[in-house]
Amino acid sequence: MAATAMIKPLTIDNLGSMLPIEQAAHAYPWSEAVLASCFGERYRVFGLFIEEEAGQSELLGYAIYQFLFEEATLMNICINPSAQGRGLGNTLLSHSMQTLVDDAAIEVVFLEVRQSNQAAIALYQKLGFSIDGERKNYYETADGRETAVLMSKRFGA
Repeated sequence: MAATAMIKPLTIDNLGSMLPIEQAAHAYPWSEAVLASCFGERYRVFGLFIEEEAGQSELLGYAIYQFLFEEATLMNICINPSAQGRGLGNTLLSHSMQTLVDDAAIEVVFLEVRQSNQAAIALYQKLGFSIDGERKNYYETADGRETAVLMSKRFGA
């Protein structure tokens, strides 16, 4: 039997498993304190677990959304680098956004992504996001600053 991907809500108790993934996946990772702050009232955090045959599960990624009324912003998505390229980001995003639509009546999801992250932009577009604009000099880089691409996806009518 093959490993099965599952998406589950995360709690602050999962922080210790999230931090090493964050540090491995991002050149400029969020701190433990910033990650911890995302477990407040206006946030939803989803984890992608792989359950092995023996019933053991391993956290391979997460998505953090901040929401207000009918709008959500994807604040962070992270897949362990050792598990990237297997469609897990697509699975995590699709499932977590549908859960927000179904459970929280979200009508639109916004996000920002580094202009250089063409793989992520392609994934977002594949999932129905459109490019809305950009923020110049938004992200820190080794050479200075980089533009953020602003994207959104609307649900329903």
